[in-house]
Amino acid sequence: MTARKKKPPIEGHAFRNLLFFLLLYIVGSPFLDPYPSLAIFAHASLSVAMFVAIYTVQKQQQERSVAIALLLPLLILYWLGIYDIISFSRLAAYLFFTVYFGLLVYSYVWQIAHSPSVTRNVLYATFSLYLIFGLFWGSVYAVLNELSPGAYSGILLENLPGNTLHTFNYFSFVTLTTLGYGDIIPQTAGASSLCQMEAIFGQFFTAVVVAWLVGMHVSSRHDAGHTKN
Repeated sequence: MTARKKKPPIEGHAFRNLLFFLLLYIVGSPFLDPYPSLAIFAHASLSVAMFVAIYTVQKQQQERSVAIALLLPLLILYWLGIYDIISFSRLAAYLFFTVYFGLLVYSYVWQIAHSPSVTRNVLYATFSLYLIFGLFWGSVYAVLNELSPGAYSGILLENLPGNTLHTFNYFSFVTLTTLGYGDIIPQTAGASSLCQMEAIFGQFFTAVVVAWLVGMHVSSRHDAGHTKN
């Protein structure tokens, strides 16, 4: 396997644009879901965010080509699942979301880790990584709930339409930040294990990644000071 070439700093506006659409979806979808005539905009905002994410993936080793190849069936199955046109489409869409988000996480971690200094784009990428990881776990929970109905219970899962992805994304971020409101509760050992793993990562991200960014920023300023001298 050939080694990757050294990358320049993260450039362009791809991560800034992605962050905008991710926040638009995460913040806006809960207000739209209760209204069937408006819920379509929540699904559309997620679809747009997934399309914009293509431009944040590196072209090296054909990662962007893989992202494009995943995105087309993902969106088709997702929209078929919204309207229950094909019985297995919802589960398949959640599986594709999991793989797609996993690819994004891999690409973002590499880009951030190989950035020579902390720039605004690196901060955009780090925030996007955090949000994408939350969406990744939301998809994992949705997959488990489709494979094992009743793996999760709670007031927010009662009387929901078939598509529960938005609700599990909310549960994912609550778990990631270790808030634990109790409005959704794991009911099986497997579901509990997944929640534990996400909560551990949430603490790891805050303690390690943020400290690493601060250390890299201080180091780059120290090196710049030595260069001037």
